Amino acid sequence: MPDEQTILDVSNVTKVYCRNLKRAMRYGLYDLGREVLGRGKDREPGKLRPGEFLSVKDANFSIGPGECVAMIGPNGAGKSTMLKMINGLIKPDMGRIQIRGKIGALIELGTGFNPVLSGRENIYINAAVLGLSKRQVDEVFDKIVDFSELPHVIDAPVKTYSSGMRVRLGFSVAANLRPQLLLIDEVLAVGDVGFRMKCFKHLRTLVANGVSIILVTHAIGMLQRVATRSIVFNHGRIVHDGELEAGCAVYEEVLGASERERVERRQSAARAAEVANAFVVSHDGEESKEFHTGDVVQLRIQLTSQEKVHNARIVAALCSPTLGVLASISTAHQNFVFDIDPATHPDGVWVTLELPRLPFLIGAFHFNISLYGPETTEFYHRRSACANFRVVGPPVDVDGRGISGVVGLEHSWSIES
Repeated sequence: MPDEQTILDVSNVTKVYCRNLKRAMRYGLYDLGREVLGRGKDREPGKLRPGEFLSVKDANFSIGPGECVAMIGPNGAGKSTMLKMINGLIKPDMGRIQIRGKIGALIELGTGFNPVLSGRENIYINAAVLGLSKRQVDEVFDKIVDFSELPHVIDAPVKTYSSGMRVRLGFSVAANLRPQLLLIDEVLAVGDVGFRMKCFKHLRTLVANGVSIILVTHAIGMLQRVATRSIVFNHGRIVHDGELEAGCAVYEEVLGASERERVERRQSAARAAEVANAFVVSHDGEESKEFHTGDVVQLRIQLTSQEKVHNARIVAALCSPTLGVLASISTAHQNFVFDIDPATHPDGVWVTLELPRLPFLIGAFHFNISLYGPETTEFYHRRSACANFRVVGPPVDVDGRGISGVVGLEHSWSIES
């Protein structure tokens, strides 16, 4: 049993969808009939019928009062499905979701708004759905309108609102009716920067007053303004539940996983020379996947060949799954010259690139390594999305009181006297 202080408890939750519409309708009627007859569903855990797939698989987590949790993952990972199950829009096929208290949700743009009715009427309707009386809404109505900054259109039909205006009204209603659990999915990425900053300030106030929040977004740079914990989904499963910083790094690493899988399935055709292996090690020479900003990082590259390659060259591009190439480094830039000779080194030669002070902030990174001969046209092999690693600390602050972004710049401040 969950702790009495737990606001949300998700236990062994699984949701199955069917890609074929006709089959989905047939399965739905069949399952509904069994439930009406009290027989439940006869499916075995993990067993799928033709056309079905797991959108969420065996999800387990709980959220206490005053926690703001970032739920992140690539498209199709199961985040929005999980949020809709928590909000009661869809029901899980297996498992249990327990909620203590009132839920406020802003899951999709315009959800819950009647486009024909005015903003004023929609506020009262949304509040009634949450179980509030007209008197209770009257007490906070002016506050909702002031926060949305829409007093000039509050009596106009919602269908005349822009997408940003609907977000303003939706967030104002959801956040100012003081739910115990507030669900927000992506919509804060819409609208102007000033209003987003205002929203995050209000979210911090809600958290300080004990409101629990689940925030879903792909804009991970915004999360550190309010969230302290992250739950990362991938292929319907939770692959991380813990500190926000580590979760952001795991999320970026997941984004690059498909590229690495593609590279690992590359053809094994014989090449005159190739990048056989690559990985990163820490300052003590031990292979590692996690680093902190400022750490020493060494890239170890194994090169093999079937014939002697004179004056070989390497180009190593350091990349982010979300931002692309961040920096490119070549052996030619420092006149570093070497040969690859299978006669003297049958197992290949090892080349090391050292970064004495890693400049990057929290995130996931990888290398694209290309091998050339002495001439520009002499290209031998490229290994993409390899030697992946994560920067997991120190924590950053994007609210104007710390550092943020991709690179931690060496800097100092001064003032003229």
